[in-house]
Amino acid sequence: MATMPGSSPLPRGATIEGALPDAGSAYDGHAALYDRLVASRIYNHLAWSADPVDYEGFARRAVTSASGPLLEVAAGTAIASAPAYRASDRPVVVTDRSRDMLTHAARRLADGGRVRPGVRFVQADAFDLPFAPGTFDTVLCLGFLHLVDDPLDLSRRLRRQLRPGGRLFFSSLVPATRVGSAYLTLLHRAGQVATPRTPNDLAQLFGTTVRRRGCMAYVELG
Repeated sequence: MATMPGSSPLPRGATIEGALPDAGSAYDGHAALYDRLVASRIYNHLAWSADPVDYEGFARRAVTSASGPLLEVAAGTAIASAPAYRASDRPVVVTDRSRDMLTHAARRLADGGRVRPGVRFVQADAFDLPFAPGTFDTVLCLGFLHLVDDPLDLSRRLRRQLRPGGRLFFSSLVPATRVGSAYLTLLHRAGQVATPRTPNDLAQLFGTTVRRRGCMAYVELG
């Protein structure tokens, strides 16, 4: 993969690999707002009856589930997963469509101005990943499933990235409270999210138990 030059400064030890033919993502330029919303306990409590501490805890569960290579898909700025990566020496590949998001992720993961060896940043589409099948022990995908029209297609593609015995970790917004359900309906009408799916919908779709806190559901697939 070629390393793409960019105007945004990156910490030492970090490059952003790969490229997309459409030159980026609608999320470019929105990383700061994304960080404020995902990290805000007030916003998450009022909108989703959820807590960013839980998002970090689920990411930590994925990171500590194995010791081999981990792939994070649609990572955004890695705001929920960065604390677990900093505490781990696992090989990690962080991907997103947005170069801007990945630049913020690289800065977040820098310690003393440098990203540790074993962490890579790759600009890539979640539905067209540039990795060989069976490369990773763990695939993590936080807060992306509710944007996807066909979750089974996404899960099949991501599970192909797993080695035998590997695990896939998803989180997704679901309509589970009065406020959260109304908010998701408005976002869906605005074309910002896919058709909202309840925890029961996800459980039936994936054939597994779904954990939930507020409007955030957590799914683990082997």
